[in-house]
Formats: sequence, structure tokens, C-alpha cells
Amino acid sequence: MKSLIPILVLLFAVLSVSCEKENEGMTAQELEHDDLHNRDSISFTLENTTYSSTKLNGFGFANKQSNIKPYADILNNRDAAYVIGGYWWYGEKDSLLFEHTYSFEVPGLSNISFGISQKFATDDLTQINDLFVPITDDTTFRVGAKSFAIDRDLENTTYGVSLELAPLQHIKRWSTSVPASSVVLRSKLNKNIQDDSYFHIVNIDSLADNSVRIEAHFETNIYDEMGSTYRLKDGFLRFKTKLNYLK
Repeated sequence: MKSLIPILVLLFAVLSVSCEKENEGMTAQELEHDDLHNRDSISFTLENTTYSSTKLNGFGFANKQSNIKPYADILNNRDAAYVIGGYWWYGEKDSLLFEHTYSFEVPGLSNISFGISQKFATDDLTQINDLFVPITDDTTFRVGAKSFAIDRDLENTTYGVSLELAPLQHIKRWSTSVPASSVVLRSKLNKNIQDDSYFHIVNIDSLADNSVRIEAHFETNIYDEMGSTYRLKDGFLRFKTKLNYLK
């Protein structure tokens, strides 16, 4: 397999639904029992305000290196994840993260995006265009608890769920991962920041064309760029994806 490039992202435009006003302020329970059960949707409460949306405005897939470490010298036949701080940063040669990425347009916020990643051995992936995808059914999604990607886009020693909110005031940005400008300019927060949080996949429905619809409940800590903590509660998420990318 050829050298892994640090990040490969494919984003696709999707059609937005016409019922935005109808769904503003809907709670997780209301969205979960929405008559239009096929709709991708998200709902949560942050600082006593409920946000919800059925306007999925982007989705795609990404590869990322895992267990990234600094090296004083260039490694032959390898692509660095980062070059910063006088070092070349490389992940493991025999593994790679495969991440599903989604974003919603949420009234009252600029945007909310989330990713769900899984670690794979490179021997279990195959290349389609510029993306490495699982050869067999994707094991990312199973009913039950998912861990959080605490150091996403840093060392990537963890994988799982990550959420990022962009408030209307662009001086702020909230994330479930350790806040950082780069792998060397980062918050002092440790990897225990989500020990009291959860993301539970509660339902997986098989659909036509090798697709599945996934529903999840979540509650999590979210951090601004200064490391201040906020609690995101009563979260509900519904989205569709594929488990086999070769069919």
C-alpha cells in the first residue's frame, strides 16, 4: 500500500430540507418521534438553550494518521502528518483512522460538525481514489457506547466521537476534544475530560442501497479555545451512512 497522506477529506453537497422553521427548538424527544422519521437530525441543550436542526449541509469521509509522534529527522517513504516545532510528526505505519464526518446548519449557531472514527490496520483497507476504506463491513457502528476522540487532530491516540460547535460570535469555538491551535500549541487539559460523558448508539436500521440509519443519545463536556467547560445535554442524533463502501 502506498504511503498514507495525513488527512484525506471528501465533502459532498446535500439537499437541505424545507422544514427548518418547523423544527427550530424541537427537543431530542420530539425529533426522535418525528413523523418524517427518515430525516437526518440533531438536537441538544447548551446553557439552558435548546438547539435543533434537520438541515444536514455536509458529509464525507476522512483518513487520519494515528498515534502520531515527533521525529527529529524525515522518515523515508512516509508523509508527515505535521511539520511543526522543528519536528516531523508521523503516525503508525501499519494503521490508519477512517472517519465519518457530518455537519448541520443549526439556527442560533454558525454550524455544528461531528465525526466518528475507527482505527483500522492498513491491511484491512483498500484505496478508492484518494481515500482508504474498509475492505469488509465497517465496524465503526455498533449498538452501545462509543468512546470520544479526545486528541483528535493532535496525536490521534484516541478515536471515536468528536463534536465541534461554531457559535455566531466567531471569537469562540467549542469542541469535545482538547482545545489546540496545533499539536504544540494546546490546552493543558488531559485525556480525562470526557470521563463523565456518554455517546450511546441506540438504534441501527437497515435501509435500501446498503445504507443504514443510526440514532444516538449523548451528553458531553464541550470546551472553548481557552479551556473553559460547558455541558451539552439531552443530545439526540440521527444520520445515514454505509457499512460497505465496495458494494
